[in-house]
Amino acid sequence: LKVGLPSFSWGAGLNLYNFGPVAYFLNRIGTYRVDRRKKNPIYLNVLKNMSTLSMERGVHSLFYPGGTRSRSGEVDQKCKLGLLGTTIEAQRRIGQQGGANKIFVVPLILDYHFVLEGKFLIEQYLQEIGGEHYAAIRDESRSKRKLLKFLLQFYRESSEIVMSLGEPFDVLGNFVNDQGESLSDDGSIIDVYDYFRHDGEITEDPQRERVYTTILADRIVERYLKDNVVLSSHVIAFTAFQMIREKNRDLDIMGLLKLPLEDFRLTRTALQAQVGILIDHLKGMEERKEVRLSEPLKWELEDVTSDGIQKLGLYHEKKPLVLKGDHIHCQNVKLLFYYHNRLKHYGLEDLVTGRQPAITSTLSAK
Repeated sequence: LKVGLPSFSWGAGLNLYNFGPVAYFLNRIGTYRVDRRKKNPIYLNVLKNMSTLSMERGVHSLFYPGGTRSRSGEVDQKCKLGLLGTTIEAQRRIGQQGGANKIFVVPLILDYHFVLEGKFLIEQYLQEIGGEHYAAIRDESRSKRKLLKFLLQFYRESSEIVMSLGEPFDVLGNFVNDQGESLSDDGSIIDVYDYFRHDGEITEDPQRERVYTTILADRIVERYLKDNVVLSSHVIAFTAFQMIREKNRDLDIMGLLKLPLEDFRLTRTALQAQVGILIDHLKGMEERKEVRLSEPLKWELEDVTSDGIQKLGLYHEKKPLVLKGDHIHCQNVKLLFYYHNRLKHYGLEDLVTGRQPAITSTLSAK
C-alpha cells in the first residue's frame, strides 16, 4: 500500500555503514551519517544546525525522538530533545525571514509481531536494570544451519509490519485542520507565530524554545500511546506473562526470569479467558480513542488466540510461546517479557488475574 510519503532526509548510525549491502542502500535513500560516540559540542551543533537548515528550506525530515531502538520493547516514553528542538528553531527562523511555510509533525508508530534483534535488545535492557544481579547468557552464534532455517521459515511464513500514521500537529503540539491551520483546545484557529513574538516581533529566546520543545515531546509521547496499533501477538504475550507474574507475586522480574520453563506452562482455556477480558477492555479504549486495535482482535476469541500464538516472535529459533495440544509452553521467557512490554503503560496489569477459569458441573440426583 502506497501512502504518498515524500522523500525525506534522516540520520543513520555510522555503524550501519560497516556492512556493504546496507551502506549501498543507505547512501541512496537520503540518509546522513551520525556518529553517536561523538559528544563534542562542535559536532553536535553541526548536526542540529544541519537539521534546522534542512527543515527551514523545506526538506522533509525523519528522525527517532527516542534516539534509538527500544531495548525493552515498550512504546517510547521519553524523547531526546536535541534534534527535536530543531523543529522549533526552524519554524521561528522561517517566520523571522517572512516565510509562510509551516512545519507539521506527524507521529509514525511501527508495530511488529517479530523483531529480528529482539533477543539481543532485551538482554541489553535486563543487563541495564539488573546490573550485577543479572547474568546475561547470550547465544550470538551465526551457524549456517541457523541461517538456513531462518531463511526457509522466512519464505514459508508471513509476518506483517503495521505502520500507524497519527494525526498531524504543529511544532507546538497544536492539532491542525485539513487546511493546515493550527487549532486551540476549543477549536479556534490560532497563529503559530504568536508563540514566538515579543512586543510584536518574532524573536529568538532559547529558554522559551526549550519549554516549547518539552511541550512538543509530551505531545509526541501521548500520540505514541494513542496511535499505537495493538496486535494479536501483543495481547497474547502480555496476558501470558502477566498470568505467570500473578502466580509468583513474591518475585521481582529477575526472580521471575530464573523460574524453570515448566512454570510458564498455561492451559489454552485459561489463557483464552483472560485474553477475552483484556480485549473487551481494549475495545472500550479504542472507542475513547486511547489506542488502536488491529483487525484480528475483532475476530472470534479462539481465532485471536491462535493468530497471536502463531505470529508471536514467528522467526525466532525458540519462540516465546508454542501450542502443544491444550497447553501453551514457553520456550524463551525473556522474549515473552520483551513482547509483553509493548502493552506496558496502558494500566492493563490488574485486568489479568492469572487464575484458572471456574469449572462448573451439574450432578443428577438419583
